[in-house]
Amino acid sequence: MTEPTGKARSTQLGDLRQQNYSTIMRELMRSGPTARTDLATTIAMSTGSVTRLTGALVRAGLLAEVAEPAQRGKGRPKVPVGIDGSTYGVIGVHFGLYRVNACVIDLRGQLVAELHTTERTTRLDSLVRSAARSVRKLVDGSRLTVLGAGASTGGWVDSSTGRVRNQPILGWQNAPLAKALQDATGLPVLVDSQVRALALAEHWFGAAAGVDDFIHLFVGNVVGAGFVFNGSPYRGAHSAAGGLDHLPVPGRAGEACVCGSRSCFAVVGGDLEVARRARAAGLIGDDDEVYDVFGLAVSGDARARRLLQERAALVGKATATLIELLDPELVVIGGGISAPADHVPVLRDSALKELEAHGGGDAAARIVPSAFGPHALGIAAGAIMLDAVYRSPEAFVPALTAPALQ
Repeated sequence: MTEPTGKARSTQLGDLRQQNYSTIMRELMRSGPTARTDLATTIAMSTGSVTRLTGALVRAGLLAEVAEPAQRGKGRPKVPVGIDGSTYGVIGVHFGLYRVNACVIDLRGQLVAELHTTERTTRLDSLVRSAARSVRKLVDGSRLTVLGAGASTGGWVDSSTGRVRNQPILGWQNAPLAKALQDATGLPVLVDSQVRALALAEHWFGAAAGVDDFIHLFVGNVVGAGFVFNGSPYRGAHSAAGGLDHLPVPGRAGEACVCGSRSCFAVVGGDLEVARRARAAGLIGDDDEVYDVFGLAVSGDARARRLLQERAALVGKATATLIELLDPELVVIGGGISAPADHVPVLRDSALKELEAHGGGDAAARIVPSAFGPHALGIAAGAIMLDAVYRSPEAFVPALTAPALQ
C-alpha cells in the first residue's frame, strides 16, 4: 500500500480539521452555548480535540466563551462556548419587483441592520447598482467584519452557476447575478432561490429549527416552496424544485397567466392579484402596490383585511395539497400571509377543512408562520452565505488555517 505524500497527508488533515470546525459550529448554532465536555460527548469527539479546536475558533473570533459559568459548586466550573456574534457578519440581498432588501446578520443569524430601496426598473444592472449602494452603506456602518454576501430572488435560480435561469416577474433570463453583484461589491457572493433561502434560514435558526422534514411555502409576487428533506434543502436535478406558479388552484384570476390559464396559483393567490383586486375595489390607487394593502389591513381597514383573508383561505387549500403529497413534519408560511398582517390562522382553518374532507385533518396543526416577519427575505438571503461560512470556516477566516489538528 502506497503511503500518502506529505502534501496529501497535510491536505487530508486540513480537510478533517475543517470538517471538525464545521461540526462544532453547527452544533453550537443548534444547541446554543455549551460546555466543552458536553459538546465533546454530543459530537462524539475527544475532549482534548474539542478544547484545541474551540480554542482556535475563539482566537479567530468565531466562538466566544460565555462569561457566566454553566454550573456552580464543587470542582472546576464548566465555561460554555457559543457562536460569537460580535466579530463577523454576512450580507443578505433580496431582489424583488421594484424593491431591493439588504441587511447584515451576525454569525448567529441575528439581524444587525437593514435597508430597503425602491427602484422603478427591473433591469439587472440597475438593481445590482442599487444593491451595491446599500451593501456599501451597510458595510461602512457595521461594527462587524463582513465575510460575504448571499443573494436571492424568485423563480429558477441555479446556485451552482450563480445564474438566475428564469425570473418571470423581473423578466430575467440566464442572468449572471452572482458575478454582477460580486463585481459591484467586491465581496464573495453566493445566490439561490428565495424559497430555498427561506427554508434554509427557518431550518437553521427559525420556526423549523430542529425539524428535518418540512416545507416553507412563500406567497408573494411569485409563489414557491422550499423543501428540506432529511435535514438538507432539496434543489432537484436542475435546481428548479419548488416552483408552484402553475399549480392549478380553486378560483379564477382577473388576469391570465403567461401560460393562458386563469387558475394558476401565482395569478390567483399571488400579491399581484391582491393588488389588482384592491385597485378594482378602490382601496388603493393605480400607482400603489400590495404593500399599501398590507398597511391598510394593519391599520384595521375591514375591506383590506377581508381581501387578504380570502387570499389566505385560497392558499390554505393549496397547502393542504402539499401536505397530502409530501407529509411534512411542518409547513412554514412566509410572505404577505404571515407578515405584516398575520392571516396564518385563516390559512390553517382552510387547510384543516380540506384535509378533514380527505381524512387527514390533524396535519393542519403543523402549519406555522415564519419566525422572521417582515425581515424574512433579507435574513434568508444572508443565510445562503452564512451556511457557506459554517461549512468551510477556514475559507473565510484565514487565521484558522494555522493550528494543526494533532
